[in-house]
Amino acid sequence: MLFLALLRCAVLSLLRHVLRHIPRFALLFAAFSACLSVHADPVVRIGTGDWVPYVDQQREDGGALSRLVRGIFKAAGYQVEFVYYPWDRNLLMLEQGGLDAVMPYICNSARQRVSTCSDAVVKGEVVLFQRKDRTLDWQHVEDLKAFSIATTLGYSYGPQFDAAVQGGQLQVQQSGKEDTGFRLLELGRVDFHPQDRAVGYAMLRRIFAPEARAAITHHPRVLNTEPLHLLFRKGDAQADQLRKVFNAGLRRLAESGELERLQQALYSGNADQWHAAP
Repeated sequence: MLFLALLRCAVLSLLRHVLRHIPRFALLFAAFSACLSVHADPVVRIGTGDWVPYVDQQREDGGALSRLVRGIFKAAGYQVEFVYYPWDRNLLMLEQGGLDAVMPYICNSARQRVSTCSDAVVKGEVVLFQRKDRTLDWQHVEDLKAFSIATTLGYSYGPQFDAAVQGGQLQVQQSGKEDTGFRLLELGRVDFHPQDRAVGYAMLRRIFAPEARAAITHHPRVLNTEPLHLLFRKGDAQADQLRKVFNAGLRRLAESGELERLQQALYSGNADQWHAAP
């Protein structure tokens, strides 16, 4: 009985000691957490989509453009959080204030109404992919009226092509999935599928066996060549500052020749090997 009484006294004494110091520990922890939050790098939230080799959600580093963007902001004291959504949803979230920026996008007039474009990052070259067993030719966008074309929702393929689609002048099958156009092409259900050249060949390597992808090529005539950008939230002082920070870092990479090396790596299929020199 004496032992139990002593044990009870010891437990009660320990509890009183812990309870007496909990407020102090809680205050210290709160102060430490506040200190960390004050000194943590600010976060830039960027919406993007899986668009290999520019952006690759399956890679830990996110692909070539993700490496470039993260490196620029890191050098300026920012962290970057990439979130992956459909292309149209990215733009909607940017307009509604849910994102600081989106990438990579062509900077057309419609997008400039809701965003401010960065300087050009790299050039995208849009071509028309086709089957090798079909002899197809075209000179101007209006010549494409005779062909069936698979497109992807949320994409811009250049001002002339986009205007022809919006005017109902072309036979298009639209899909929200990236690979649907190539699958329709492989099955012979459409004549053409417009796509960025670097993206197109990366996608063919990913979704088809060698024999199937060997049956597809691209027409030598370029449909559109336009630079790709980051689009920042319009009318927002913080987003405008982020754009200036990004443009400054981009200029340094251009002056060092890194942007040109990245461009060549994208066209040669070696984008995964490109890393900006320190």
